Amino acid sequence: MTTQWTPPSQRHRSIDFTALGVPPGRYVHPDVTDFLVSPAGTQDGANRIHAYLAGQADLTTLQPAEVDFIRQHFLAASEEQRQRCITHFENRVPRRYAAARPNQIATAWAQSVVTNPDDTRSLLIVGPTGTGKTHYAYSVLRAVAETGHGAKWAAYTAADLYAQLRPRTGRDSEAEFETIVGTSVLFIDDLGAAKLTEWTEEVTYRLINHRYEQCKPSIFTSNVPPSQLRDALGERIASRLVEMCERVTLKGDDRRKGMAA
Repeated sequence: MTTQWTPPSQRHRSIDFTALGVPPGRYVHPDVTDFLVSPAGTQDGANRIHAYLAGQADLTTLQPAEVDFIRQHFLAASEEQRQRCITHFENRVPRRYAAARPNQIATAWAQSVVTNPDDTRSLLIVGPTGTGKTHYAYSVLRAVAETGHGAKWAAYTAADLYAQLRPRTGRDSEAEFETIVGTSVLFIDDLGAAKLTEWTEEVTYRLINHRYEQCKPSIFTSNVPPSQLRDALGERIASRLVEMCERVTLKGDDRRKGMAA
């Protein structure tokens, strides 16, 4: 008799979604009785499917039709989850950026976030005013939603962030801070745009340092040229941004001026 306790999650084989060709996720298992009414349905096949789903057998014990039954169920579930994530994104994103669509770089970053978040470097999107930094950042968040992973994200302008965290009667600003810094993917827009004070510098440092130490992927945009980050944000903040971020530089004219002309 063994005296070593094994967590329930480790007592059975987990479902190998990679082998099934299904995006990893948390899905409801199929109803095995549905297999019985399929063209290839047999009681023996249903028993094998049940054993596999219970972690008592591996995929090699199943017949092709049985594997396909499981695969199609989880593919449908993953697509439903993906659509829920996209709908959630579209309901929360500012209307102006609802049409933002990710490019290949944004999609690759999002895939890295959901498969290996601890080793995914954050993004620092820089460029002059009006070059589309915010639009690009929201396209990256859409790419995260399109993975269907359900990673929680939050987006703030730097000004709104400081307003949210400024101490005031009846609000626990420290609890607000913990909620914001703990989100899976955090987007801060216009970093360095607000006037630097001792308080805003400390808040920004704490936030970025927490994301840095916990290896949480973040997205930052800034009009400040990289060479001036230290002057605009302070040495401690700029140093961590340089180390933790991949830089994306957008160039071009101010698109807003063209729209107003």
